[in-house]
Amino acid sequence: MKRGVWNAGSCISATRTRASQCAAEYSTAAPRQKPIKPGVTLSERLKWKTESASRPALSWSEEAITRTHAKTGQLLRTLKDSVMPVAPIYGVEGQAGNAPSDWKPEEWKDDWGSDALAPSEKRPPPPHIAGRHAKESPKPNKTPSSQKRSPIAYTRKIEGLIEPSDTPTLQDLRPTSEHKPIATLEHGLERVLFNPGVHWLQDPRSRVYNFPPHLENIPPVTDFAFERLPGFIKSSRDEDLRSLAERQNRMFAGSTSSLSGMLSHCYFLISEHKPVDITPLSQFFRNEDKNFTPGQRMPTSVVFNYQNSIYSIDSDSEDSSKNVLTWLGTLLEKFVTMSQEEFGTYLRSTSASDIVAEEDPMREAYRYAKSEKFVMRSQLDCVDRRLPGTGVFDIKTRACLPIRMDIMNWEENSGYLIKSAHGLVESFEREYYDLIRSAFLKYGFQVRIGNMDGVIVAYHNTAKMFGFQYVSLQEMDERLFGSEPGAGDRVFHKCVSLMECISSEIIQCFPNQTLKCTFECEEGSKELNVWVEPADWTDKLTEPPMKQLCIRTQSFLDESPVNGARAINSAPTVPWTLHWSLSHLSDDQEEIRKNWAKCMDRKFRAYSLPTGVSFEDLPQFWNDLNFGSPKSTDAETADKLQLAADFDYTKFRRPDERIQTLRDLARSGRELSMMLQEAEAGKKKIVLGEPYDISDVEIESYRTEEDRDIEGDSKPVAGVSGQTEPLESEKNLTIGRSAED
Repeated sequence: MKRGVWNAGSCISATRTRASQCAAEYSTAAPRQKPIKPGVTLSERLKWKTESASRPALSWSEEAITRTHAKTGQLLRTLKDSVMPVAPIYGVEGQAGNAPSDWKPEEWKDDWGSDALAPSEKRPPPPHIAGRHAKESPKPNKTPSSQKRSPIAYTRKIEGLIEPSDTPTLQDLRPTSEHKPIATLEHGLERVLFNPGVHWLQDPRSRVYNFPPHLENIPPVTDFAFERLPGFIKSSRDEDLRSLAERQNRMFAGSTSSLSGMLSHCYFLISEHKPVDITPLSQFFRNEDKNFTPGQRMPTSVVFNYQNSIYSIDSDSEDSSKNVLTWLGTLLEKFVTMSQEEFGTYLRSTSASDIVAEEDPMREAYRYAKSEKFVMRSQLDCVDRRLPGTGVFDIKTRACLPIRMDIMNWEENSGYLIKSAHGLVESFEREYYDLIRSAFLKYGFQVRIGNMDGVIVAYHNTAKMFGFQYVSLQEMDERLFGSEPGAGDRVFHKCVSLMECISSEIIQCFPNQTLKCTFECEEGSKELNVWVEPADWTDKLTEPPMKQLCIRTQSFLDESPVNGARAINSAPTVPWTLHWSLSHLSDDQEEIRKNWAKCMDRKFRAYSLPTGVSFEDLPQFWNDLNFGSPKSTDAETADKLQLAADFDYTKFRRPDERIQTLRDLARSGRELSMMLQEAEAGKKKIVLGEPYDISDVEIESYRTEEDRDIEGDSKPVAGVSGQTEPLESEKNLTIGRSAED
């Protein structure tokens, strides 16, 4: 291969000469900048820099660049001309040889030429590759058809703004039919409403009851006749709700139970997973998790029931009839709003023939309200006109930690005790901490839909009541959204408005039919995914079509983009605007189904195997979980209780170490309860505010050494003066102290 040889020294010298000339031209042509005087302010410096970057400087730069390019081209031509071909030397060891007559110097080239080392079909592969190719032939890399994606990520996309608003999000509607009066609290529980904090049912130190002692022992859930109460009415079966939606020209209708889950996932998206505030708690919880619990974040499923252009939204959760807390909530609600005599009429131990049946045609008390596109319904549990606003509040029953974590072992876990006000376990503080992370968001939405003031919480272990606490809506807002006034109302407006936008797009997926929907804003994600499919699909050979919607949001404070958590706790004087976008993903059905299946996996919660129950006994155990109907007594009815054909063993797993620890606490708590019960056997229970006999109170006595040596002296001496009769001041005692304390 022949190449021309050129003089490198002359070329380098020419290059240096041209470089020095260019530098000289630049130094003479460039305008000099005036030095900045000391003591000049920042604003004056910025002004000086702006003036120096004027239009003449730009023109000079363009001319300098043009001249440089022209001279660079001239330099390249000079370098090309300076390549002087010389006669090549042929032969060996410096001896000149005869060059072929047909050889000519190679012309100058502007490119590198062809790559001689590039792979070629004519050239055989190297030896270390040839052997490998002989063993196996390469396979074509084909992308499976199931993974082929559309060049566009979505088939439809809409967006909009949710502007600040001073008008109320909901407006009251008058019910179309009469309803029963709203219930009130019994047994002196109303004083809980006006005293912040937890109220012990029985003071653990003095053993004095703050409320009637019969509230301590909860009747067995299987002994309560639920069939004597009016059942829960779903939104799709509420004719009053549907008629109000038609009158108000609203397309959607729903109750608090079906809408609170949708609103919660809208909040997760808007807030960008803002943590809760647990600063009021003690140092025990300083390093505890501040995010929402997995149960609160669980995907929620609903059904849009279509009828006469109205969509009534029902919850599509799993069958809750096997959950004892579902039934116990109804029982305890009547337990605290009825007298002891009236409540007794709802026990199965009371014969139905002894009860004078009075059929009441009136419905339970509800509040109906409308938003821009919805009519909402909320059941009104209780009222006290002395509370602010409407005076209405909700009744919530809160089972203690082991019951919630290990629900199928609820009978053994009913031994768990709340022993103190503060602490990581066995305390009211622990239950309040879990309430903040798992229930306050749902409670807040329900309270606002019902235009209520707050909730009263009854803490229990399914067998024993521990105490009561009233939590106002303002307190819940502070734990969730921050201390800025009106933050909860602004959040509620944004969540309801976003839910309306999503619902309007859901029904466009498969118009004029009942739909199943699943909402999920996964933890850490900035997207809310909604899966939509027809509910009434008749073709059993194929799966119904499914669409996936993806929603994104961006908060703006006074036209500046900010994080959602910052926008929520912003000052009310700063306008908060929410930009939202909704896309229909263009993935094929297989990919959408795969995404939905992963969502269902995150929703799945396995039960822990109860104590004393083996996997072989699980089907029978599952069938025996019967809380809502009377137990069968005849053989014919017993035969109908056969094993469930669709029983799923995967719903259960062996208890892990944490569950075992909670069960140990429950066992030790039951032992302590039995010891206290034996120690207090035969003693009269003392109730705060009720008259009592001083002989029923054991008072710590002050005795001399001689008194202790007297055999048979078992009666305590009242007072410090050694009198055998109690002092006059001790006769007025309202709180005594037991000997074991």
